[in-house]
Amino acid sequence: MINKNLTINFRDLELLWRQVQKPGRYTGGEWNQIKKDPTSVRVKVALAFPEVYEIGMSYLGQKILYFLLNQRQDVLAERVYTPWPDFESQLRKSGWPLYSLENKIPLSTFDIIGFSLLYELNNTNLLTILDLGQIPLLTTDRNLTHPLVIAGGPAALNPEPLADFIDFFVFGDGEKVFFEIIERYLLVKNEVKSREELLRSFADISGVYIPHFYHPQKQEKSFLVVPKPQPGFPDRIEKRIVHPLEMAVPPDKFIVPHIQTVFDRFQVEVARGCPQNCRFCQATSIYFPYRYRSLSQTVEVAYSGLVQTGYEDLSFNALSVGDYPYLEQSIENLLPYLEAQKVSVSLPSLRPGKLSRKIVENIVKIRKTGFTLVPEAGSERLRQVINKKISDEELMTAARYAFEHGWRLLKLYFMIGLPTETADDLKAIINLIGRLVDLGKKVLGAPPAINLSVSSFIPKPHTPFQWVAMDEEKLLQEKQEYIKSNIGRWRKVELKEHRIKTSILEAVFSRGDRRLGAVLKDAYLAGARFDGWLDLFRFDLWEKAFEKNGVDYRQYLKAIDPEAELPWDIVETGLRKSHLKEELQAALEARYTPGCQETHCGSCGACLWPEYKAYEIQNPQVESSRFFPIAEIKEPALDKPLRYRAAYQKIGAARFISHNDLLNQLERAFRRANFRMAFSQGFHPKMLISHGPALPLGMAALAEVLEFKALEPISKESFLQKINSVLPEGLRFISLKNCSEGCWPLFQDISKVVYSLDLTDPMITALGQVEDKLNPTNLSEYSQKFQNKVEISYNRELNKLYFFIDFNLQKPVRIQDLVDELLGIKNSVYALTREYLVFRSGGDSRNLR
Repeated sequence: MINKNLTINFRDLELLWRQVQKPGRYTGGEWNQIKKDPTSVRVKVALAFPEVYEIGMSYLGQKILYFLLNQRQDVLAERVYTPWPDFESQLRKSGWPLYSLENKIPLSTFDIIGFSLLYELNNTNLLTILDLGQIPLLTTDRNLTHPLVIAGGPAALNPEPLADFIDFFVFGDGEKVFFEIIERYLLVKNEVKSREELLRSFADISGVYIPHFYHPQKQEKSFLVVPKPQPGFPDRIEKRIVHPLEMAVPPDKFIVPHIQTVFDRFQVEVARGCPQNCRFCQATSIYFPYRYRSLSQTVEVAYSGLVQTGYEDLSFNALSVGDYPYLEQSIENLLPYLEAQKVSVSLPSLRPGKLSRKIVENIVKIRKTGFTLVPEAGSERLRQVINKKISDEELMTAARYAFEHGWRLLKLYFMIGLPTETADDLKAIINLIGRLVDLGKKVLGAPPAINLSVSSFIPKPHTPFQWVAMDEEKLLQEKQEYIKSNIGRWRKVELKEHRIKTSILEAVFSRGDRRLGAVLKDAYLAGARFDGWLDLFRFDLWEKAFEKNGVDYRQYLKAIDPEAELPWDIVETGLRKSHLKEELQAALEARYTPGCQETHCGSCGACLWPEYKAYEIQNPQVESSRFFPIAEIKEPALDKPLRYRAAYQKIGAARFISHNDLLNQLERAFRRANFRMAFSQGFHPKMLISHGPALPLGMAALAEVLEFKALEPISKESFLQKINSVLPEGLRFISLKNCSEGCWPLFQDISKVVYSLDLTDPMITALGQVEDKLNPTNLSEYSQKFQNKVEISYNRELNKLYFFIDFNLQKPVRIQDLVDELLGIKNSVYALTREYLVFRSGGDSRNLR
């Protein structure tokens, strides 16, 4: 039976977190989270991302909306992600609903649930969120007591496959329209008498598409069914854009996640859209027109964000970051701070032709990040087909820059199955890899490592290739095998294959229609989850769902008549359909067409949006070359670093952070506190911090110890005030001492480790009485087995068992093994606390002196 209790307390959730692989995904309490009093707001919004926490927390779009919505005092916005199957199972067993991370609010009690849709293979995850949130899957089954379920993002621009589940879609940029939706909701929520009346009240908001008022209709020129409006509703919905981009103020207070995420860095969106017009790229189409951020705003947000998050990596984000006219100036302005704090710079999607030697030299002044080349196609002919303006010469020049500056690993991305692809194009991939290996040998003196990613081309809506067929599975498999068999000659070239079945399913839903809704629901109910994850993807479940609903998925992979209506024609992206057809013809002729920075053609129609000034692309305004607050860079006060020993607590939700994630949390806190830390030398400088024995995930600690080196004198009072003001929930420093020249190194100084076992913990009480094993004689005999290197005492008043264990770095004693052997309690880590460390030099970590 579903538990309808609307209060989820920490203790109940903690018992669930103990049962899963990565509980840090579900605890909340991260640095920079915004936690409001739910009773003090008028609207509660759940920002839902249908993927696991590590991927959802990497998505910039959700960060932007989270920051903006929470600026309003009467709006609460909290985060929700799809639980991994282990936690989904625990929620179902317990009857607890899925909840938001900040206040642990059950999903069903929010007013609005806003999904960010990036990837078609996340569709079953979306249903998981609704189902676990105790919200009816189908829009037709919801009433006025249920939240509004809305969706936006790139994958929403073919909304039809999800039309059965989403109340309404929002096309385009969300910064303005989300507030319009909230205002309308506040205006009508107490006035409407039915769910249909509620939905109808949003119909006049620009960019909003409500599938309920559109019905699928067959056509003669294609098997695809297309949405047709009821009287009074528009045939097409125009997407929303924000222009100039400065109006979309980027957030500088990113939440710093508890666990490592896919893009674990501070991100600044420097441009939206892309001027390059690659014909396969859906993002280029749906984010048009191209807009970029001013130099001053980019530098100011990057600096402020790094200060407030403590990240050690900065990323400039854009579909083609090399086209950002202020890229070099941005790096140069930030370089003094980046060098001082050893913050690296990542430039994803940097085209080789835009990579200057100066950019490379500035990046390696701090630390080397990954070096990625994205040719997409092996031959220049095929790159002309897809309008990817990269020559072999530019690729080799970029690789030479990398090798000359110490990179020994390149990442390469290609697609197979592109339109007009031939055997010669596949051979060109192998030849290009061979040339890169030879170049690496020449420059480095040894073969470079190359990570090769090969994915299958998928024809996407709103692109010139939206009408072409996808290669058949057998042919794609043969192409994969050809590449795999021909790179074996190079020992350090590794191939990352993309499962073809997942690409097929993605293609089906990319160009799908409303009939896929029933298929999606049946596949979900059969157990389909995380379809983008190779270890969880089950195409057999999908095949059964297609068969059950009488849908031949292969039809969606075939060529489409260019004169046919398309399900996604409902969206007005700003790109003329006639322009897409012209680009398709240019592709078939292997002919380049100029990008937005090269022409004033206006043929695509994107530049005709109101108030959009196309000339700004060619003629960026000249800005001052220095905005950086130089005075805030702290110069080293000392030539030789001082060593400090500090003690801290790890309690509450912080117990569910792993040791490696804890190290990241603490280093970022030191950056936020603005201490002048010492770093190691070399290409990958590390903050000079050494930690005590690793603490198992789930175990609390009352006096953990670390040592660090700083280039400034730090007092205990100043340290505790600064560091504790920038720590997330559950972490708190309690002491600091300056280590003199004769102070022992931390690990050599530890003589004993003291633990306590809470005998009132539910996992122990559930096992029954352990009193008979706690008598002094039994404890003494057990200690003697370890030659008195383990001492055990029972505090009856506190109902705790204490363990005093001699520390041995080479052969450490695992406290969990002792508890298991003594009391028969397995996996006791959650009932254990590391109380303190005892030092050979005297005293213990509870009060450093």
